[in-house]
Order: sequence, then C-alpha cells, then structure tokens
Amino acid sequence: MSIDITWERGDSATSVSTVAALDATLDTISHAHTAHLPYCVTLVAPGGGDFPVMLDICIGHPERSIAYHVAADGSSAWGYQPDLKPGPTFTFDYAGTPTDAWPERTRLTNTTAREAARQFLATGGQRPRALAWETGLSR
Repeated sequence: MSIDITWERGDSATSVSTVAALDATLDTISHAHTAHLPYCVTLVAPGGGDFPVMLDICIGHPERSIAYHVAADGSSAWGYQPDLKPGPTFTFDYAGTPTDAWPERTRLTNTTAREAARQFLATGGQRPRALAWETGLSR
C-alpha cells in the first residue's frame, strides 16, 4: 500500500509505502520548517471514489497536533484522545493559509497523531483506531 503526502500549498508532495518512509518524511518536514508555523500535512490513500480518503495531521508544534479524517463516502471526523484535556490554541500552516487550531481540536499529542498516520498507511486509509472520533463537533 502506498499513500501520498502533501504539504505547503500542495506543491510539496511525496509517496510512501512503509512506516519507516512515512516517519522519515514527517521528520524531514517537521525539521525543515522549525522556524515557520507548524504544518498541516495531508495523507491521501488511493481509490477514494467520489471523495479522497485522507487524514490531515499537524506536525511541528512542540506539544499538540490535530487529526481530521475523510472517508470514501465523504463522512468526516475530528480525532482526539479521550483522556487528554483540550490543548492550546495555535496557528498552523494549512496549504499556505494561517489557520487556528481550537483547544477542542488539539486534544492529541504529536506521538498519537504519528501513530494515527501509521495506522492510516497500514489500513489503506481507514479511520485510525489510535484515536476516538467526533463527527458532531462544530466551530
């Protein structure tokens, strides 16, 4: 299984097929942009049908991340760790646009976001089980 990873305005992209390659790519993105805002990276699985099967995670913040999943049927959900309180509000780079991550969206650690990315790769795009998922959270 191979997934595509995009960041910045989508003009930065690569494909990975192993957990080691995924981790190395996320490390490279994170380290290359330490002087900039944290980045939202998008992982896209093949064969999504009408909707791209994707997982967004934020990398580069020292403490927290976000996770947003879109399934092949178009349903989407925000990921979180049930045992973790809302985190800080922070601004991240989403395709070149500074975007705020609200405290209720930052209820996951970087370690757990990385594990969710690994599960996304290993399952071909299924919603990662490393997180609980909220479909009705508004803002």
